[in-house]
Amino acid sequence: MERRELTGSQLAEDIGLSAASVSRIVTGQSRPRQVTLSRLMKRLCTSKDEEQMLISAYESKDAENLPLTPIATEAANAQAEEERVRRFMEIKAQSIAFKRSVARELDKAGIVCRQDVTENLVVTDFLIEVGSKRIALECKFNLHRDMEKSLISARLIQGQFKCEEVLIIVPFHEEAAEGKISNESGVRILALQDLAEEINLGENA
Repeated sequence: MERRELTGSQLAEDIGLSAASVSRIVTGQSRPRQVTLSRLMKRLCTSKDEEQMLISAYESKDAENLPLTPIATEAANAQAEEERVRRFMEIKAQSIAFKRSVARELDKAGIVCRQDVTENLVVTDFLIEVGSKRIALECKFNLHRDMEKSLISARLIQGQFKCEEVLIIVPFHEEAAEGKISNESGVRILALQDLAEEINLGENA
């Protein structure tokens, strides 16, 4: 956690546990379940050596007798889990609402597209096809949440759908400027307000 500059609350949110559960694991009061160990490794480890460090701690004799991390059984833990799920649902609702805003903007501008297009388990929010040119749109309501995953997704989408460009659509100009991408060929961040003009300019070109 120190190497990744993570607090217990941040780690808890990232791996789907309550902060109380993470605290018990970190302080040696409980042992993570297998699924939690896998999530910890995925979030914290960047090398085989670091993965082995966590596995060794998990398999140590000192850890064998520790109780497994409870699954939202205690009142405090259950409340923390409910709050975490509520935050997740709030973010999900905001994301769905923003995606609908993008769909309305495209429709208002008369831009024909396909929504939720899937090919070989790779999916994009919107796919615009103008002649042989393809542009994929990925809706990103919260630019500060897991941007690295969005960039990797954009590259996968670009390759799978053979897109000339992947546009990551964000709500406001300020976010588009703040999240400016460098050295990302064919991937750009664009404010929703600029979407229709940008696509129409591309069609005219």
